[in-house]
Amino acid sequence: MRILDRQRFWAFFKAYVTCYVSFVGLWIVLDAFSNVDEFTKRTVGFGQLMSAMGRYYLVRQAEYFDKLGGVISMMAAIFTVTWMQRANEQLAMLAAGVSTHRIIRPVIISSIIVSFFSIANQEFIIPRYAEELQKSHADDGTSAVIVQTTPYDSRLLMFSGRKADRAHRTILERFNVTVPIQVFGATREIEGDEATYIPQDHPTAPLRGGWLVRGAKISPPVPEEELTRPDSIVVKVADPKGFPPPVGDAATHSGDLVFVHTSLSFDVMIRKSSWYQYGTMYELVNGLVDPSTDRHDRVSIEGTIHARALRPFLALTLMFMSLPLVLGGYGRNMFINLGFALGNSAVFYGAGIVCQYLGGDGVLSPALAAWMPLFIFGMLATYRWGQIRT
Repeated sequence: MRILDRQRFWAFFKAYVTCYVSFVGLWIVLDAFSNVDEFTKRTVGFGQLMSAMGRYYLVRQAEYFDKLGGVISMMAAIFTVTWMQRANEQLAMLAAGVSTHRIIRPVIISSIIVSFFSIANQEFIIPRYAEELQKSHADDGTSAVIVQTTPYDSRLLMFSGRKADRAHRTILERFNVTVPIQVFGATREIEGDEATYIPQDHPTAPLRGGWLVRGAKISPPVPEEELTRPDSIVVKVADPKGFPPPVGDAATHSGDLVFVHTSLSFDVMIRKSSWYQYGTMYELVNGLVDPSTDRHDRVSIEGTIHARALRPFLALTLMFMSLPLVLGGYGRNMFINLGFALGNSAVFYGAGIVCQYLGGDGVLSPALAAWMPLFIFGMLATYRWGQIRT
């Protein structure tokens, strides 16, 4: 690596850190002051408040980097090249016989490295903190949450509820299971006062891999022999020994104790509609074939898989579109060059949002919606890059 290359790498790094700290720091200040009341709802004292706010925004650095990495990489490249021009370094290197493409090679390599960090962040860091990233400012992780989905399992049983206790993995209100006709010969509704999810690795429960429903009422009723068969999906439980205790008052549950075998977990019941944005590529593929995934979510997941695979190429396309605007504007004010680049980025991301909307609305297929920006702007970037003559 030559001295001039090290200077370009160092200049890109300084520009990237400066832009990232400026944008993210400003956003954190505005967001923190706007939501300080929400943080105080789950903290006591100034020390706990600062600790909660610090962890909240520290965890979200992964999300900020994921959303802003491409734009900031482009801005860092623009600043690096513009400062090089302003100091007449480019003119001196051109006079020494160094081509423009060779001069900006470190900038391109730096942008590629940022793209690899973005992929690692999306696949390893964001999934690890996915639950925290979906929390609101006032959410301490123990309060009850609203159940937002009505998913199906692999046997087409439909589950629904209203409120969930995350600490006990229990649905507290309006738990309902719609059993399809192929199970008992007629459609049945199971309503319960509360339902606790029992995972496969539970240490003491006699039945595992399903939901223990307290205060259950089945309508229309199912014959007793159907609920006592070992291979039945719905099993009547005579003895609650070994199962977790109820969250509410057991005396208020007027009904049977039944166990519903299903692959549908507690996490699936409480996850938000945009859960797939925080998953790994492996989880997205599994969600695509999972029968519990909503049809609309399946379309969004397919589009997300394509968009995530194309993200590094789209980031480089944006840079190859923007750098020629600066390289062709030698001697212009650096803020004018940056303005041209930001306007270029606005058109780029605006077109991407339009394509995503058309893909989600069914006008375009998810694959075409993800690939179309690359087709359109890839040709424009190739044309602009070819205009660099020196």
